[in-house]
Amino acid sequence: MNDQDLIELAALTLQQRDGNATALETALHIPVAAIQANEAALLPQQREQLRFLFSDYEWMLAQKLAVLQSTAPAAGTLAQRYQLAKTVIAKAWLRSPSLTTSYVKEPRSTGRVSVHLQLRQDYGVHGLVDILDFVVPTQVAKQLQTKQLDLLTWADAHLEDSVK
Repeated sequence: MNDQDLIELAALTLQQRDGNATALETALHIPVAAIQANEAALLPQQREQLRFLFSDYEWMLAQKLAVLQSTAPAAGTLAQRYQLAKTVIAKAWLRSPSLTTSYVKEPRSTGRVSVHLQLRQDYGVHGLVDILDFVVPTQVAKQLQTKQLDLLTWADAHLEDSVK
């Protein structure tokens, strides 16, 4: 995956997690002007830090889609293709009996807390587990956890909206 693709996907992930992608400039020292001009070049340690924004499964998916985007371009950006793929996969997993869900609270430097809904697909062999991570609003997470809102119903409505 080239630097521009990684930056595009990292910006999407940071936007969803933090509400903005300023960490690209503030924490990783990647100039916004270079990002906007598609001229940003990453150092190896920056690539490594960005890689850890993704679960292993999401990283594999991003790699596959970056290759697909370069060999069979489609309408839209790589980030849009990635978000759509995550949505399609999540909806399929939600119907699987081996799926488990968990909520992870991640404190942010701003004092806020991000709530992550993690979908875990366990294959039951050698500890193989794939994870998709979605940042959800705190109120929605509470409703999902207390069963006031059905996860599949929420996913059908929300995940479709996140792709548009």
